[in-house]
Amino acid sequence: MEADEYRRMAEVEETHWWYRSTRALLRQLLEPVTTPGGRFLDAGGGTGATGGWLAERGTSITADFEPMALIANRDLHPRTAGFVGADIARLPFADGSFDAVVCVTVLYHDAVADPVAVVRELMRVTAPGGVVCLWEPGVRRLRRAHDRVTHGARRFSLRDLRTVAEQAGLRVERATGAYSFLVPPAAVKAVMERGRSTSDLDRHQDGLGNTLGRVAAVERAVIRRVSLPAGLSVVVVARRP
Repeated sequence: MEADEYRRMAEVEETHWWYRSTRALLRQLLEPVTTPGGRFLDAGGGTGATGGWLAERGTSITADFEPMALIANRDLHPRTAGFVGADIARLPFADGSFDAVVCVTVLYHDAVADPVAVVRELMRVTAPGGVVCLWEPGVRRLRRAHDRVTHGARRFSLRDLRTVAEQAGLRVERATGAYSFLVPPAAVKAVMERGRSTSDLDRHQDGLGNTLGRVAAVERAVIRRVSLPAGLSVVVVARRP
């Protein structure tokens, strides 16, 4: 990821509608299947924009390869118990160290050669019966300017992400699309931005006067009852047997 993108993430994580909405959906999906006071890993957690809240739930560790991201995370999330520089494919933790592992927008990076091998490593450090949550960019053929800034090499259909989890040995309990309402405008933007590299974080931080945040809240209410077949993001919640 471009260094400037980490700076943008740190600056807007509390104000940008997407980060607020993403944290809300992660809480909705994970709180019913995790125990307060547990041990949590934010794998590839960057500046903590999506996983910093785990420190409120229990003992949370953030692992990331980028020192700049960990420094920003430490400043923004002092309740997090530890910050570890690590390659997500070779985590420096013992087998079964965590009750839950959260991995948000990591597998799509060009630095990840084998997503299944990475998820297998996430499963290794998860305790038997523990939870692994994967969140990745959706719509396989959608290549946007933001993907170039974040060094994205791939996007996932919901079936793709479910298959990755299952091939790693996890038992999928929930799989859903998210931000389905953003797919049509994102497709239009992809055509308009063809060949360019620009960050989404510089625009519409308030979600068009919080309109996008309100639509996301309605979508979360739907996801509470049913899973969506697709979305600009796709999410899998799985359990280590």
